[in-house]
Amino acid sequence: MAQDKSPSLNALRVFAVAAHADSFKQAAQQLGVSQSNITRQIQALEEQLGTRLFQRDNRVHALSAAGEVLAPDLFRIFRELDRVVDRARSVGDSELTTLRIAVPESFLRWWLSRRLAEFYALYPHIQVQFQTVELFPQSHGQATLCQQLAHEEIDLAIHYGTLRDKSLHSAVLYTPTYIPVAQTSSEKALASRLWWVDTQAPYWRQFKKAQAHLARQLTLRHVSSCNIAIDLAHGTDHLTLIDQLFLMHPQLQSYVKHTEYQVSLPEPMVASYKQRARQPLALVAFHKWLDARLTSALAGNAQPS
Repeated sequence: MAQDKSPSLNALRVFAVAAHADSFKQAAQQLGVSQSNITRQIQALEEQLGTRLFQRDNRVHALSAAGEVLAPDLFRIFRELDRVVDRARSVGDSELTTLRIAVPESFLRWWLSRRLAEFYALYPHIQVQFQTVELFPQSHGQATLCQQLAHEEIDLAIHYGTLRDKSLHSAVLYTPTYIPVAQTSSEKALASRLWWVDTQAPYWRQFKKAQAHLARQLTLRHVSSCNIAIDLAHGTDHLTLIDQLFLMHPQLQSYVKHTEYQVSLPEPMVASYKQRARQPLALVAFHKWLDARLTSALAGNAQPS
């Protein structure tokens, strides 16, 4: 007589494998258990169901009539269960190990990219996907960032200034200091040389405020990014304003720096991400690594690149 207790999932899986194997020995090899374990599981299942599932003939490995009814559907169910579990595992692994970051192209090019090898060595299981974002996002750019972070299209955004969205958190990374630089030295006065600047950027507004007398004398050419300014000033005595962090890059270390005219910006560079009770491990790892690396670099303790 069948017992009320439901058959164990493990016993059902053992039967599904054994029913499609040539022998209990082969089933044991597939499951990585002993043959006696297979026999015990099948006997226990038969007792629970109140019927035999295999014919008791040592010369033939054959299903009984009840086994013939149970085996096909049970095998299909376990195959589907394995597929669902594998799919869930792959989604979980992707969410855990993939980190999507929006970062200004200049920050990535002149500072972050050369240091990523260290992060990958520390966290080889974390895959970082980058997309670019404005260094100084205006209202439209800020709204886009808020939407992308809130909808989890990106996990982390690095940018200047805080985002006014209560669902997001903005952690301070550092306060940028901009320094007038040129690739080559010149005896000409700064006021008589050409300057390439983004006239809409906070660093230029701050420079005009702090160095008003000099700023009024300058011959300016507007550019939309520091990358363009560096390219246009290459090989000349033209000047531009560059974040001192970027000047640590080997290509920029030899630039002539006019630190007497440097200015610090009124707002910091920040790392913004969605407020959660528990942040993803990949995000926490990258944020802590980035914060420590920036602190070390700005304190003058960074290892030579």
